[in-house]
Amino acid sequence: MMLIKIIARARFLAAFGVLLPTACAFLEPPSANPLIGSWATADRNRVTFSDNAVVVTPYRGSATTMGPADCNNRYKLVYGRMMTASLEQSFPSQPDLQSKLKQLLVQPDYPVVDVTCDQGGTTYLMLDDRRMIAVYRDSGVGGLETYSRL
Repeated sequence: MMLIKIIARARFLAAFGVLLPTACAFLEPPSANPLIGSWATADRNRVTFSDNAVVVTPYRGSATTMGPADCNNRYKLVYGRMMTASLEQSFPSQPDLQSKLKQLLVQPDYPVVDVTCDQGGTTYLMLDDRRMIAVYRDSGVGGLETYSRL
């Protein structure tokens, strides 16, 4: 009788030993930045963020990993949070863009990825789990595009 209990317990421990690594994989913390992953515009242009790179894929085009070679050796990628008040004031010559930003940015700060490339750059702000906006800037002129998580 005791031998049967020992065998049953050994089988349980063997099964548990196989399942434990799988269970632990689900307990790993999510990435430090919630923007990491792939996003797309309504026109099916894509941007994918990893810890140390940005990959831009135009619809029906080939993917390009941004880096110093693409940006005249002026490339910077920074993850963090951004206070939105200053961004809303960044384009004084474009009141329509300022108005759109004020409508979209209702919280005081957001998770961001800021990408600087040569003389311009893009600030990607995560509005919620499914939506992100890209605020483009180049020589004082700005633009705005909306993305959805893939």
